[in-house]
Amino acid sequence: MARQTRSPLLEPALLSGALALAGAYAFEMGEDGYLDFSDRTALERYLIESPGALQTTQADWEGRMLRQDMRDRQNAVGSLTYDGARYQLDYPLRDTMGVTRHVREVAEAVACADGRATLVRGVIIDRTDDVRSDEATVWRARHDALTRLPNRAALMEGGTQLAGLGGRIGIPVHLLRLRLSNLETLTATFGEGLREQLLQQAADRMQAALRTPDLVARLDGPDFAAVTLNSDPDTLSLRLRAAVTAELYQTPFGLLALELESTRAPLDTVERALAITNRALSGDDAPLAPTKTRLPSVYEALDEALLELAFQPIVHAVSQDLHHHECLLRLRDGAGRLSSAFPFIVAAEGAGEVHRIDLFVLEQAVPFLEADSRLHLALNVSAGTIGNDAHSVAYIDQLRKLGPLTKQITLEMTETLAVDDPAKASRFSAEVRGLGCRFAVDDFASGHTSFRNLLAVEADCIKIDGSLVRGVALDANKQAFIRMMVDLASTFAVETVAEMVEDRADAQILARLGVDYLQGYYFGRPGPAPHQPNTPASPSRAA
Repeated sequence: MARQTRSPLLEPALLSGALALAGAYAFEMGEDGYLDFSDRTALERYLIESPGALQTTQADWEGRMLRQDMRDRQNAVGSLTYDGARYQLDYPLRDTMGVTRHVREVAEAVACADGRATLVRGVIIDRTDDVRSDEATVWRARHDALTRLPNRAALMEGGTQLAGLGGRIGIPVHLLRLRLSNLETLTATFGEGLREQLLQQAADRMQAALRTPDLVARLDGPDFAAVTLNSDPDTLSLRLRAAVTAELYQTPFGLLALELESTRAPLDTVERALAITNRALSGDDAPLAPTKTRLPSVYEALDEALLELAFQPIVHAVSQDLHHHECLLRLRDGAGRLSSAFPFIVAAEGAGEVHRIDLFVLEQAVPFLEADSRLHLALNVSAGTIGNDAHSVAYIDQLRKLGPLTKQITLEMTETLAVDDPAKASRFSAEVRGLGCRFAVDDFASGHTSFRNLLAVEADCIKIDGSLVRGVALDANKQAFIRMMVDLASTFAVETVAEMVEDRADAQILARLGVDYLQGYYFGRPGPAPHQPNTPASPSRAA
């Protein structure tokens, strides 16, 4: 039983005392689920239990947890099917007095048999203060301190989510810009004290006038904004105006009332709707957000040699030997610093000039390919190139001039085009594959691509979006989803690349899930020339 096989590391009083001072409690657990803590006395103090009375059987421990957290823990323990498998869980835990503590449980299987963990070692870490501090910090970052309404940042996030929801269900979403038009006059007459009182009361009334999931936020000063999915915007505007101005406010100087101006705009993006409504209310073009650093135009960037390639290695998942490199783009700023060119590329797409960037990357990659016949490079091709007939033809013509070098190239298309125009993506894929290139779909599963779209474009490879990859070793849901993607890709003879692999544990679990290739900082950061990856212990060697 686990209690007879405790590691010597858990025994010394010095280690136990140090763990307790740090709010951490080491344990071992056998197949029966009993948690054998190295310092039960310290744990009893933490959970406010009488000396010698603490019970830590699986049922006792999970009895202190919420039902969903209990199921998550059972699933996590059940996922320990090989030596070295581990999990991490954060959950609230009730002490004996019924007070909620917040803990993190981190554990690793050190012995397994028949696909089950027979001995697990781990630690319970108190995170109560951190969680409460984090919750307060997050709340302050997303709310206006005076009115307690969501602030601009929360409006941007919540509005974007509602716009996406409206698009999926076919309901238009609108943003209403609201201004307490006489607030400054009242403040000048009666002082800041009354201003704060009026703002708080107006905010409370606006909030009460909304229906879920609509939201209202304070932007700044007398300016507010509301996003509505389930109300006619004109009706909501009238309801908000009635709520704010319906009652008079009694002051020592008489009765006062707020006045509310409003205007609205369809919500495709929050920034655009805010800008439109700001101009409507203010009669000018004053920006609502701080001016961002100016990006060069495509012509400036090309003429002034501000763009450079960076090469990141991609390795075989099992052997971790180099397979190929992805060519990424870096932009040099006025101070000579290089940074990701992503904002610049987005701006180029908006200006209809991104095809020039794609041709530049192809041109810059050619000397590297000519210098090393073993080198294989993945180049990104934007939707602005593939989706435009003239730009697509020009790009393919440039590829055709490369002759046999095309066999050293993989072209990566963003998932968006596979969704928006699978027919054009399919034609492009067929032509470049006919020239000898491989074809990949980038950021797969970041949007709504189905495997039907994948079949339509005849991709040789899909790149699993990094949001699914980061932390996969500790997330059973991500593991299940990636396993499903790998199985389906294998059925269609499509290879898989996992992006944003940042640590050994993620690399190991991805190899076990059958992913073909891995890319991320764990194997190497982008560099100015193709380079060998870092050589950490591979999953096969570490198993």
